[in-house]
Amino acid sequence: MAAEHRLIENVVKALGRVAIDVGKGRPVDASMLSTAVEFLRLYADTLHHGKEETFFFPVLVKRGVPAKGCPIEGLNHEHEKGRVLVQALAEHTSAYQRGQPEAPEALRQTLRGLLDLYQSHIWKEDAMVFPMADRILTADDQQELSAQFVVVDRAVGLDTIARLEGFARSLSSTALAPRPSQPAACHCGG
Repeated sequence: MAAEHRLIENVVKALGRVAIDVGKGRPVDASMLSTAVEFLRLYADTLHHGKEETFFFPVLVKRGVPAKGCPIEGLNHEHEKGRVLVQALAEHTSAYQRGQPEAPEALRQTLRGLLDLYQSHIWKEDAMVFPMADRILTADDQQELSAQFVVVDRAVGLDTIARLEGFARSLSSTALAPRPSQPAACHCGG
């Protein structure tokens, strides 16, 4: 799952760069933004968040992590916020393509929102949740999760995953936004 984070980071950092370009009035590649929407919907949400919500978080609860409060409830809330932002990205990209005057600023704000959300969210999982999971999950839990993750991968489609991962890797040279260096607060439920 950490490897999936690196690819998601590539995409959201590239979106942060696009936000800068939009803010400076530079034209942006709307087809790249459309592919980013697909990536965020299929790879980040259906694949990655699907694994977390359906399998990973429940096994953490089984091992004593509370389902309500930090970290699980907060992370699930951020998944929902991400879905809203991705829908907004799709809408603002379309409006930008149609040349609507308010579209560039709405697009810029949405891109910044996605960058901020995902960088903070990924940091929380990498720095807090994954190390905690390594301490509390048994070897059997880990094996079961691995098997369940393969099922999710197949459901999304291995060709689709490979194509989206290729897209994410292609953006790494444009992904210039830095990762947060300070711990992000866990804002559970809100």
